[in-house]
Amino acid sequence: MKLLSQYRPRLYRPPFRLLDFMRQVNNENLINLAAGVPAASLLPVEDLSKCYRRVVKVSDGACYAYELPEGDPGLRTELAQRLENRNVTLPQKEGDVLLTIGCTQALRLALELTVKPGDLVACESPCYYNLLEQIESLGAKALPIPTDINDGVTPEALEPLLNRYGPKSLVVCSSLSNPTGATIPLENRSRLVELCRKYDVNLIEDDIYAELRDEGALPPLRSFDDGSQVLYVSSYCKSVAPGLRVGVFLPGPFWEEAAQKRCMEIMHGSTLAEGILREYLKSKLIDKHLEEMKKICYRRRSIVRNAVEAYFPKNTLVSNPQGGFLLWAVLPTWICLEEAAQASLSKGVSFARGEVFLTGKPKQACMRLNCAKASEDELAKGIEILGKILKQRS
Repeated sequence: MKLLSQYRPRLYRPPFRLLDFMRQVNNENLINLAAGVPAASLLPVEDLSKCYRRVVKVSDGACYAYELPEGDPGLRTELAQRLENRNVTLPQKEGDVLLTIGCTQALRLALELTVKPGDLVACESPCYYNLLEQIESLGAKALPIPTDINDGVTPEALEPLLNRYGPKSLVVCSSLSNPTGATIPLENRSRLVELCRKYDVNLIEDDIYAELRDEGALPPLRSFDDGSQVLYVSSYCKSVAPGLRVGVFLPGPFWEEAAQKRCMEIMHGSTLAEGILREYLKSKLIDKHLEEMKKICYRRRSIVRNAVEAYFPKNTLVSNPQGGFLLWAVLPTWICLEEAAQASLSKGVSFARGEVFLTGKPKQACMRLNCAKASEDELAKGIEILGKILKQRS
């Protein structure tokens, strides 16, 4: 009963918005530990430039013309193949893959297709702050699900809340979840899908970080479903090219409605951007890039973890995810992070306060730290500055 009373549906009022984070992204005067984005130096810029030139050369001008509302067929074929390599069944191949403007539009479409005003949407707690914004903007309530810092949403935590509240949809970032970095173990994935089928809950899977897992991407939740229960969203914005803004959506039975919504909103995506990503995937250079990026992220996570242990208040808990570039830190006592954030900004350091990822005020001060935007020297310096500020207030 304690669990059920603690985790109940809530209206969300964002203390900080996606818009605010994105306005800080390219501020050269900041050591940016806040926005969950990679630095341009981590991206395969030279290879993407070669792909751009190839697209322009072979397209005979078509890369500047209109495209199908569903997106570039060749790119959808490449994406379908990569998903099938991870045990996802796609009977229609590229016909099951809808392209979007980044993962954000895919997530928005998935929510619009499954949620109405007044509905409940279950989500991880903590979870990606823009998901909470999206739920609020649709007139729905968020139902927070307790989330293990290592294993994410577990069947044991999920079932009693599904049984009591009957949410319309459940949104889960299955691998390297933002913000905790949690990855749902393989043995729990099929059980979560079964629970959503049992309680007739649409499962929206955000798989955007999966290929940054150190030991390789796990089969997604979608691999345990035929597409009728799991709506899959992803992109290569965190690992290859955020600026291309190409997302992936498997809408399953909502295909025609999703394509119609996308066409009405934007007609189609960037023909040129989709062509560049198509050529990049066809070149097979992505796997080498991902291996290199994973090594860089591992080193940077280690730098930040070591710095947190050295400079943050004693007994601070910091996550140790299986990959990616996000860390979650929980301080041993309550500290007003709004004041700490202002003080750190005055010294040129930004971080993401934990309350933006939660539907209610946390019992302990917590924060997300991005290891991929600042340089390695800046990471160590930024954590030292932030640590001193936190110690002054603890």
